[in-house]
Amino acid sequence: MGGMMHDISINYLGEPEILTHPLYLKWSQLTFNDIVGTVNNVKTDLKGVEANMDNLKIIAYLSTLIRISGLM
Repeated sequence: MGGMMHDISINYLGEPEILTHPLYLKWSQLTFNDIVGTVNNVKTDLKGVEANMDNLKIIAYLSTLIRISGLM
């Protein structure tokens, strides 16, 4: 059997700290059509984010972009 799937709540939308984060500002101006073509750049940005509690919202946002891009 494959790996376990975990539901991740998307509750970062509209919170001030995410709306002013440089990576949110960078990627939020693009359509998913644009992001699909550059998803490796999103992954590179995510790899550069420190894996700590302070960054959970941007980690969730970038992870969501990567997941949705994979559906297209």
